[in-house]
Amino acid sequence: MSNVGHGTARQIIDSDGDAVDDASGHLKTITSNSLVPAEYDYISLAYSGDNLTGVTYKTGGSGGTTVATLTLAYSGSTLTSVTKT
Repeated sequence: MSNVGHGTARQIIDSDGDAVDDASGHLKTITSNSLVPAEYDYISLAYSGDNLTGVTYKTGGSGGTTVATLTLAYSGSTLTSVTKT
């Protein structure tokens, strides 16, 4: 069996060679993307059967403030739309 690497966040880099931690050693959070233009540090997923039907983005952890919600709609098992609120 081969050895599996491990280390602190300060030693881990992303595919561009950048450290994945901030200067204090905490993992960086995603600050924005095209669907959720707000900072968040927690994501909750909702399912109906095998289909992902909702994504809730929060800041302040699981009990924090919701900054965006995505609602996913399906026709059968085909994703047909994503609505942001």
